[in-house]
Amino acid sequence: MIKTHLKILLALLLMYGLVPIQAQNYTAAFLEIPLGARALALGGQFTPIDNNDGSGFYWNPAAVAFVNGQLVSTMYSNQFGTLGDPLSHYFHLGYSQNMGGGVGLSVNWIRNSVSNIPLNESAQLNPNDPFDFAGIVNGRYNIGSFANASDAFFITFAKNLFSRLDFGWQYFNLPIDLPVGITFKYVREGFSGNRLDEFVGANSVSGTGIGVDIGTMLRFNVNDFVGSKSLGMMALGLTVRDLFNTPVTWNTPDKNNNKAAIPRSTIVSLSYQQPLPFLSSSILGVISRDTRYNGITSIGAEYRYRSLLALRVGSFDRQLTLGAGLSIIRALFIDYAYQNSELGSPHRISLSLRLDEWL
Repeated sequence: MIKTHLKILLALLLMYGLVPIQAQNYTAAFLEIPLGARALALGGQFTPIDNNDGSGFYWNPAAVAFVNGQLVSTMYSNQFGTLGDPLSHYFHLGYSQNMGGGVGLSVNWIRNSVSNIPLNESAQLNPNDPFDFAGIVNGRYNIGSFANASDAFFITFAKNLFSRLDFGWQYFNLPIDLPVGITFKYVREGFSGNRLDEFVGANSVSGTGIGVDIGTMLRFNVNDFVGSKSLGMMALGLTVRDLFNTPVTWNTPDKNNNKAAIPRSTIVSLSYQQPLPFLSSSILGVISRDTRYNGITSIGAEYRYRSLLALRVGSFDRQLTLGAGLSIIRALFIDYAYQNSELGSPHRISLSLRLDEWL
C-alpha cells in the first residue's frame, strides 16, 4: 500500500512537470538529487578535501582542477520505494583527468528513470469531494501507465589559477589553491505511454535544454597562516548553477505553453579537516547553504582512519544521512550512503577507480 501511495504521488509530480509554464521551479528536478555517496552521507554537500569519487563537477566545477591522474567513477541509488523494489533508478557514470598545469577535464552522464507510473483520468467527483485519492489508490480511475527517463550530459573544464599567493619580497609566499571551473550541460526529459495523448496531446513527449554552471574555490592549510603545526586544511566554495536560467523546450503540440526554465541557484560551502596524528586519523566538518526554494542548509562530519576507512553522518534538508567509505590499495574507492526519508530511504553506492595506478 505504501508503494502504491508513492507511485501516485510520483505520478502527480511528474505530470505536473509536463505543464512547463506553471512548473518552472520543478523543471529537471532529477538534477536536484544529491550526486555521490560521500556527498549524500555528508548531508548532501561536497568538500574537495580528500575527495576521490568524481562527483566534484556536479557540486562545484572548480573541483575538477583537483583531480589526480585518471579517474573513472560510477554510482547507483534507489530513489523512493525500497532497495529491492525501487520506484526510481538513479545512475551516474563519469571520467575525469588531470591534464597537467593545474587543468582538469571531466565528462559525465546522469540518468534517472521511472517505469509503470499509473495514469489516471480525472478524480473530481463533486464540489464537496473534489478529489477521490482513495479511488486513485484503489485503481478506480486507472487507464494505463507511462514511463519517464531523464538524462543529463556534462563536460567540465577547470583551472587552478595559482598554487601560491605572493605577498611581496618583504613578506612571504603562501601555498594556496584558487581554481575556477565551468560546466556545460545538456538536459533531456522524456515521457511515454499509451493514452498519454489524452493529457498532453501525444503519447511521447520530451523536453531539452542546454545550461551552464560556474564555480570557484579557495583551499589552503591553516598552519601556513597562523604558524602552527597542529591545524589542517580548509576549503571555501561558491557555485552558481544554471547561470542563465537554463531554458527547456518541450515538443508538445501546444506551442504556446511548451517552454520552461531551470532557475538559477547558488551554493556556498565551508569545510575544515582537523588532523588527529595521535590516532592516525582526522575529523572533517562541512556546512553549506543552497538557495533553491526557500534555502537548504546541510551539515556533515567525517571521521577518517588513515586513508583506509571513513565514517560519515550528516543532515540534508533536516533528514538524517549516514555513510562509510573504504579505500583499497589507493586505487579503488568504495562509498556507501543512506538517507532517512518518509518517501523511501535511498541506499547509494559509489565506485571510483584510479586508472593511472593500474596502467
